[in-house]
Amino acid sequence: MSHTFHIPVLGLGFSIDTPLKVAQYGISSAISIVDDDLIERMRDYHTKKNNEPYVAIKKSSPDSRARRITAYLNLVNDIVNTQFENLKAEAFDAGSNLCRYFELLPENSQLKQGYELMMEYPDCERKTIFQNILRRKMVKGSIDVNIMAKVDKMNFTADGEYMGDENTDALASLRSFAESNLQSSVVLSAGMNPRLYSYLEKFDCFFPDKTGSLNKKITLKVSDFRSAFIQAKFLAKKGLWVSEFRIESGLNCGGHAFATEGFLLGPILKEFREKEVLC
Repeated sequence: MSHTFHIPVLGLGFSIDTPLKVAQYGISSAISIVDDDLIERMRDYHTKKNNEPYVAIKKSSPDSRARRITAYLNLVNDIVNTQFENLKAEAFDAGSNLCRYFELLPENSQLKQGYELMMEYPDCERKTIFQNILRRKMVKGSIDVNIMAKVDKMNFTADGEYMGDENTDALASLRSFAESNLQSSVVLSAGMNPRLYSYLEKFDCFFPDKTGSLNKKITLKVSDFRSAFIQAKFLAKKGLWVSEFRIESGLNCGGHAFATEGFLLGPILKEFREKEVLC
């Protein structure tokens, strides 16, 4: 990773297109994929903004929720890829987006230190070689998605017929991510949903390939060690890996009401450190 921080999900809409602003600079962020109506409107906006044809996916069309979200995630990924390639093609001129990429890196980054050393070089062939090495070392920020596991409304047809477990809000959102062309993480938050967690094993992309690499990763947002351990154990029994835990306490995060004793982040992290041998 280029940076030591990420931009977390910010409600349903505040980080809905954050990757389009920061991913080209190597900064990771998370998109909420709960509100498919908002997502479809954002796809309309960004498709037209980038001079691409927009074909609406109507709410009444089959599997519309998953298809809308998948289409938006693919659009964001394509735009970010284009932004990143255009950025790498720029010259190392003062004030350019290419220079900004390196200047935003933390001070202890070897890549930033290499950039600062390169900028002191006189113009020559070695400087050009150095610049090309720096370009090859650049990485995009990850386009992660967030699903609030227990926000899992059941859906019905216009005739009142239940559309099935795989078309509840959370499961359709997960399917949309699994079928997208993103290579990033799904961040599962707001508690454990056994039905959603079991649905993960339906998709090969969440399992390691022959080399041990994961096309799509699982990240759990948890309130304490006990929650992390229970959820990770449930997934491990299905052969699924948890790549990362993101921790938030009920006192540090005013937007949630956790069923905990209200410990601050420090004691929670201490418990993780003391019990990590169990993981």
